Amino acid sequence: MRVPRPGDGRLPGGAPSRALPVAAALVTAAATLDVLAGGPLRHLDHQVFSGGLPPRSGAWYWTWRTVVNGGQYWIVGSLAAVASAAVAWHRRSLPLLARAGIWLAATELVVRAAQTALARTPPLAGRDALLDGGHLSYPSGHAANAAACLLFIAAITGASRRATIAAHALAAAVAVAVVALGYHWPTDALAGWGTGVLMACAARALVVPAPPGRRGARSAAGQSRAASSSSAASSSGRENIGQ
Repeated sequence: MRVPRPGDGRLPGGAPSRALPVAAALVTAAATLDVLAGGPLRHLDHQVFSGGLPPRSGAWYWTWRTVVNGGQYWIVGSLAAVASAAVAWHRRSLPLLARAGIWLAATELVVRAAQTALARTPPLAGRDALLDGGHLSYPSGHAANAAACLLFIAAITGASRRATIAAHALAAAVAVAVVALGYHWPTDALAGWGTGVLMACAARALVVPAPPGRRGARSAAGQSRAASSSSAASSSGRENIGQ
């Protein structure tokens, strides 16, 4: 298993990782507010399916039907659990495994809670309504699961930059797939992707262990600061004595 490097898990192209959760939060908030207010994005939802739902046959259907499996929770959630167990075993860290398990459960809880709270009808219902009990269209669970679990797996295994980019691409493809198949409105997919990315970023901060090199650098920096403070205090003491 590759040892994670300090630069891994950042946005494609080397952009600061802080930009990713900010972008995800903005997308999620904008989509949610627009849906609640009946804004332009929600009107676009209706235009996308104004001609009816996509046909459920042919190469187009089966291509996206294969891609959408990347958001099946029992698949990507299981892969995330296996990756966590492997890394925890490699590091001999039971707390790491416990944190990962809590994060997996929390991710599913957050998505389900949002879906239940808004209770939006899917395109298949033939209408777009909120607070309609029994419907769980917003946000898209497939899009959220793909973004959360695939990015988490890349982070916890210390995946290469190329593999991390592939994880981002597959998560985005799942978000497109749920719309292409007529499972969700486009805003469902946007909010699902954003929610999943935010959960993955939370996991990177709270679950994924810092790379050994980075821990060593932090320790060295701390020792250097302590030594500088001690030296400054000693010099100040000598000056006071001299006075």
